[in-house]
Amino acid sequence: MRLALLAFVAFTLAAPAVAQREPEWRSAREEQILLRPFAYEPRRIRLEAGRPVKLLFVNNSRATLSVSAPSFFRSARIRGRDSRALRDGHFRLAPGERRTIALVPAPGRYRARSGNIAHRALGMSALIVVE
Repeated sequence: MRLALLAFVAFTLAAPAVAQREPEWRSAREEQILLRPFAYEPRRIRLEAGRPVKLLFVNNSRATLSVSAPSFFRSARIRGRDSRALRDGHFRLAPGERRTIALVPAPGRYRARSGNIAHRALGMSALIVVE
């Protein structure tokens, strides 16, 4: 009897991880993040924890720019097709390119910065605040 009860409790605790509902991505709020030479706009990105959001990254320059925020992307629940666009928490955008990444952010403070060390040294970074 105890073994059956223990198995039931273990299954019940594991079930929420398996049976998580897929967020309603169509109704997710959209946040636009502009990539400019040596800057992200806005420099402070505020998001609501646990609420689906579509982050629209727009490269507004004539150069290829990148976004690197591994701890932010690793902690978030990312829409399946968007997770393929992320390599170890960073991606690159060609001049004029746009990319939408839908996710459910986890609470915390995260740093986003350019993957290019010269751009980073000149201040291409942002703070992501999820509350």
